[in-house]
Amino acid sequence: MRSEVLHYIFLGLVQGLTEVLPISSSGHLVLSGALFNLDIVSMNLALFLHLGTFFAILIYFARDVRDLLATFVRSLGNVLFSQSGQARNPFERRDARVPWHLLASTLITGGMGLLFRDAVSAIFREQAGLVMLLLILNGVVIVAASRWTSGNKSMAEIGLRDYLLIGLAQGLAVFPGISRLGFTLCMGLARKMSWFESLKLSFLLSLPIVLGSSVVEAARSGGITPPGPTVESWVSVGLGILVATAGGLVAVRFLMSNVLERRSLVAFGVYCVLAGIFFTALLIAFPQTSAQARAPLISLPGGV
Repeated sequence: MRSEVLHYIFLGLVQGLTEVLPISSSGHLVLSGALFNLDIVSMNLALFLHLGTFFAILIYFARDVRDLLATFVRSLGNVLFSQSGQARNPFERRDARVPWHLLASTLITGGMGLLFRDAVSAIFREQAGLVMLLLILNGVVIVAASRWTSGNKSMAEIGLRDYLLIGLAQGLAVFPGISRLGFTLCMGLARKMSWFESLKLSFLLSLPIVLGSSVVEAARSGGITPPGPTVESWVSVGLGILVATAGGLVAVRFLMSNVLERRSLVAFGVYCVLAGIFFTALLIAFPQTSAQARAPLISLPGGV
């Protein structure tokens, strides 16, 4: 029990600290599984732990989420409950378009997630080397994108095409090693959004995707279950989610202050490149020939 709890707490911390930074939380979960021989690491577990950072982002941006939901209800009500012959265009005001554009962007991302679901699941199980290559690619893209000149557009001032492109960028992050935050932030900057608005949009877009992914996975598999059927497994997963929530709150506060102040992602990009190269070399030097009965490259407390 103690060993299992420590593993979930460790993975929850990894998820919480890396999901809201442009360094790929899924990639770090796969890397943790390979380095520490944690067989519990899977796409199923990643969905659970993503709920932790979902709550962290929801707490931090609660006011924005509330305003978006209120705007969506009002614009929808203008169509459904207006008097005959007096229906109003729900897209008449710029701010009224934002929740609809978010929905369109989410549908693009969700479609890509469904399309590549099986491939992503296979990567979680056996392709740590590929994840490291994608982490290097993630770093190169982020460093290159840091040279782009941002604009001053807000979420209400970009159009549907911009939201669809940002949704496409987020869809690429279904692959472990590609940072959802990094790619959506960079695409937002490329569409001349301000740093603050692009960061906020990146976080808000993650909420329906994480929630929707969990619902879809539960529907497809008859329910998302932890790696073990025991009460201890549920307790361990619950602790992992709590740690991911706490770590996510700390990380999002750090990001919204430090990154906005410096307006640069170069340090994160360089980290991804160096980490990808280092751990690729480590995996080559100590090849993992079998998923069963292999020794961990690094030992964790608790018997791993």
